[in-house]
Amino acid sequence: MMYLSDLPTGALAHVSSFLAASSRALFAVALDYRDVDSSSAIAGDDWDVLDFGDIEKDLAAKLSDEDIRGVLLAIDAVNNLKKLRLTNCIHVTGIGLEPLWGSTIIEQIDLSLVGDHESPKLNQEPPISCAEVIPILDSIIQRGVDCSLEYLQFPFEWRKERNTESDFHAFLTRYNELLCSRADVCLKCSCNLPGIYHNHALQMDEFDYGTQNYTCYDCMNKYCYECEDDLFGCYISLCHRCEKSYCAHCQTVNYCTCCGFSYCVGCIDSKQCSQCEENTCLDCVPGVRCRNTCCADKISCIPCVENGDAFSRCDSCNEAYCVDCCDSDIHAVKFCDVCKDLHCGQCRVKECKEGSCSCAGCYQLAFPVILEDKERVQSEMDELRSEYREQRNEINELKRKVKDLTGELAEE
Repeated sequence: MMYLSDLPTGALAHVSSFLAASSRALFAVALDYRDVDSSSAIAGDDWDVLDFGDIEKDLAAKLSDEDIRGVLLAIDAVNNLKKLRLTNCIHVTGIGLEPLWGSTIIEQIDLSLVGDHESPKLNQEPPISCAEVIPILDSIIQRGVDCSLEYLQFPFEWRKERNTESDFHAFLTRYNELLCSRADVCLKCSCNLPGIYHNHALQMDEFDYGTQNYTCYDCMNKYCYECEDDLFGCYISLCHRCEKSYCAHCQTVNYCTCCGFSYCVGCIDSKQCSQCEENTCLDCVPGVRCRNTCCADKISCIPCVENGDAFSRCDSCNEAYCVDCCDSDIHAVKFCDVCKDLHCGQCRVKECKEGSCSCAGCYQLAFPVILEDKERVQSEMDELRSEYREQRNEINELKRKVKDLTGELAEE
């Protein structure tokens, strides 16, 4: 019996060329070749980027450290790989990254275990371990001037609590010193980095602890926080949801004036509040809607809703009406200058008819509603009369036809 692994290396390499990059490397590992040259030939040689998000999510979640190690060896990662993303590899400890030991090629490592525009806060704590990974990262940054590493995205579990006595914080300090020693400059204004407001290349305090400053996650270009884009403000910003920094060229990052956080459009798109005209993330849009459903496309931020600038509520039924309807629709909520009450047209008419309201101002506001209701009822009655006449005529016509048909039958 011939097995797939018995085929010539050239044939297997041709088959693997039709697979996605990560699948191609896993294919080489699955064949369990004993010599590195055969595995490398099957995996291919175009290995600047390895992203396990290119394979099925369920498959990536099943990968072990031994699988990751096998892939990195198959592609000769220490000499080839520039960007590594462990997307959805939620069951690895990190020991499988050992083939990257001392790499001078690697530029970006994403250990957040999530894909693009996904929150790094996983439902279950992943087993990825500082004790296993930090020695490997240390071996990379210890190459000094030969080190090419520019961006590290750490797991949220490592960053969620700042502990200055931890091994992770000690590594952050060493990595920060490496980044600061490079004397980088802003690509836009040529100022020195780190800048005035962030004197660290990494966030070393509680807020956004362990995230990277100045460097765009996508293009890895560096910008200061003083440079601004003509349309979207700060040229580089950290997204509060995916916790990655993006420059204005790679991702639009909008600042929400309501919650004070910035979000890239891939995570949470921002809208303009129809009242204050400020950018508002959709998390800061309350569930209040106008009863008339006339403003389905309009967005109102929480402050405008809470201050009554966007909606008015009826004191009786508590239904909400937008300010545009309150201005133009007699059935919407109106403010009575006499009794200082807010009522919608229906509730105000009801109280006037029941005699529970003795306010002259309310009667004045109720009169147009009553008049319109009367006209509407009259119109409905006219339509019913018209339908009645049409149906009566149809019945008379049917009677005539039946009579004629009966007469014809009698004659026969």
